[in-house]
Amino acid sequence: MRRNRMAGGVVRALAVAAFLVSAGCYHTIIKTNLTPGTEVHHEAWKPAFISGLVPAQVDASSYCPGKRWASVETQASFLNVVVGAVTFGIFTPMDVKVTCAAN
Repeated sequence: MRRNRMAGGVVRALAVAAFLVSAGCYHTIIKTNLTPGTEVHHEAWKPAFISGLVPAQVDASSYCPGKRWASVETQASFLNVVVGAVTFGIFTPMDVKVTCAAN
């Protein structure tokens, strides 16, 4: 009986550790060699699906005049991760920030 209780505690501890590791947020930055300007476009809750296997579609050139952008940042905030966990990874939104290039 004592062995079963210890095994159950170990399993629970491993499950909590796995959840905490998998709930981490990620942050990606894509930069060009263009000088960043002051125009920044932020779009929260950009839809992605199946734990990011079907990524959010971001056309950075559509946000900036002259189709010139300096950087694109994507990240999963804590709330994005919570929504992904609640939907079992089916809907996994992300925050997107596009910085336009200086003219």
